[in-house]
Amino acid sequence: MSEYIEFAVTDDKRFEDLQRVFNQLKMDKDEDNISDDEQYLSLFDEEARKYFVWSTPEEDALWTDPSLNCGWDFGSMIDAFKNGEFSLLSCEKVSLNTARLNFYAHAYPYGGTGCMQALVESFGFKVLVIDDGGSPPHPP
Repeated sequence: MSEYIEFAVTDDKRFEDLQRVFNQLKMDKDEDNISDDEQYLSLFDEEARKYFVWSTPEEDALWTDPSLNCGWDFGSMIDAFKNGEFSLLSCEKVSLNTARLNFYAHAYPYGGTGCMQALVESFGFKVLVIDDGGSPPHPP
């Protein structure tokens, strides 16, 4: 049994784009070859890139209140995939309008599902259910 992120698929082309990125991340993670976020940037179209925060280190220093949620930085998402203690398994439809990103957590804590949620959301999909292995499946 594996953990998963379930999400609504509203655009088949965008889902194929997400699968392409997922498959590259999976292959590289399996080979322990995620080294630089730049190698993934070309896999994200302009629409997906808009999801991420593209701040400079100087701008980051201005965010002094940790309770402010300012979104995912692209490099941080890739780094979380690299360092998370999980294996990526698959990203596939489970019904006409629903898909799952399946993963296997190696340990608890394993790094969480945040990077996976960010990946799914960057392609415009809404996360519906999270099964993180530590609690019953629940909404995000």
